[in-house]
Amino acid sequence: MSSLRLILFFYNLLFLAVAGVSLAAAVNRPEPLNYIQWALATAESRLIVGIGALLLLAVTLAVFVAIFKREPRLEQVVVKQGLQGEIAITVPAIKVLIMRAIKQIEGVRDIKPDVAQSVEGLIIKLHMAVNPELSVPELSQQIQSSVKQYLQDIGGLQVYEVRVLVDDNPAAVR
Repeated sequence: MSSLRLILFFYNLLFLAVAGVSLAAAVNRPEPLNYIQWALATAESRLIVGIGALLLLAVTLAVFVAIFKREPRLEQVVVKQGLQGEIAITVPAIKVLIMRAIKQIEGVRDIKPDVAQSVEGLIIKLHMAVNPELSVPELSQQIQSSVKQYLQDIGGLQVYEVRVLVDDNPAAVR
């Protein structure tokens, strides 16, 4: 994604230059118009400008496609694969297991779990509202270890990381 950011950076610089030239032309400065006439004066320079415009169009279309390309959603996680077949668990089932693990912990008001997969294992993201009288670091650490252990014991899942985001606004969690 960093290459996309770099392309967008240069793309924005180009638009900044075009806006500056347009503004200069709008206030009746002759330099931008003289430069455009000079750039399009010969057949060779028109060809160069045309090639540059085609390249810009290609980059624009590539960025447009990259921005709107949907990443494949994780629908299931393979727990075990062997000679007898494959054992998988769906993401909604993993979320139910997460909710069961957290139900055992007092102080959590609302929670919205999200599950992603990496090479090292599952990455669990928990966006939740907690009781404000409790110690957030201690509660978060307890939740992290409980969720990780529960998913490993009950689901047979390899959990790489449990990320906790505590929000005091329960409406934002829903």
